[in-house]
Amino acid sequence: MSALSKDMMDLVRQRVLDVDNSLTIHLCEHSLRSLTSTNLAYILCFLAALDTQTIAAIFMIEPASVYSVRYRLRAYFPKGTILPF
Repeated sequence: MSALSKDMMDLVRQRVLDVDNSLTIHLCEHSLRSLTSTNLAYILCFLAALDTQTIAAIFMIEPASVYSVRYRLRAYFPKGTILPF
């Protein structure tokens, strides 16, 4: 895990800001359980199409943990729901 450069953080910030708010709201409304702020932060990263290495660096976790988080987040939504991450 390495720290992100300033240029990379600027790129991440812009990609997160470009995420469609209505999609995020739709996901929150259709989750089976309430989403925590950390869950929402991960979802924003996934919706911004950030790669696993970047997400791992942001949250200071191992890349394998990003896959685990993505898998666990899918359990928050009804089976068969097509999620954009």
